[in-house]
Amino acid sequence: MEIALTWNLVILIIFVVLFAYNFLLGQNATIKLIISIYIAILTADGVARILKDFVLDQSPGFQQLIGNSEAEIFTGIRLILFLAAIVIFVVKGAFHISIEKHDHWMLRMVIHTVFAALSAALFLATVLIYLSGNSFVEGLMVAKEVNIYEESLLAQVLINYYQFWFSLPAIAFLVSSFLFDGKEEED
Repeated sequence: MEIALTWNLVILIIFVVLFAYNFLLGQNATIKLIISIYIAILTADGVARILKDFVLDQSPGFQQLIGNSEAEIFTGIRLILFLAAIVIFVVKGAFHISIEKHDHWMLRMVIHTVFAALSAALFLATVLIYLSGNSFVEGLMVAKEVNIYEESLLAQVLINYYQFWFSLPAIAFLVSSFLFDGKEEED
């Protein structure tokens, strides 16, 4: 049996690995990771925009140095800042998450599964947006020119509906807050 390596398969494998990782982290750590991803998105986009507006655009020397590779440089900057911010927030973040525990184990598992899937989707959508040379916050401009976008239906869904993937975890937080009964979960 031969399996052709396509972008859909690569994205699906990465999603499954991220989902499994989130599921192993536990519900509190998964929610902390989602919040860290939100903060990292804003951090990466904000710092990259500051660098562009106040360093690159103000300095003819930098513009000559980078030439026509401005988009690639800011793609790398956003991606590096995003990943570094996530690691810093998760490892050294000065906040802790403690979700109340629902009485029924099956509902707890369903909620945790949903959060693990949403975390993986949000992370993948963000990385694809950054790899396409765009800002997650500013929106899409040229994502359709990226090779992955043309060859992968999953990449198209993640990129085209990035607002959905960005807002869905927050909506899930709101909806799940009605399901808890007031007891804190023990770590």
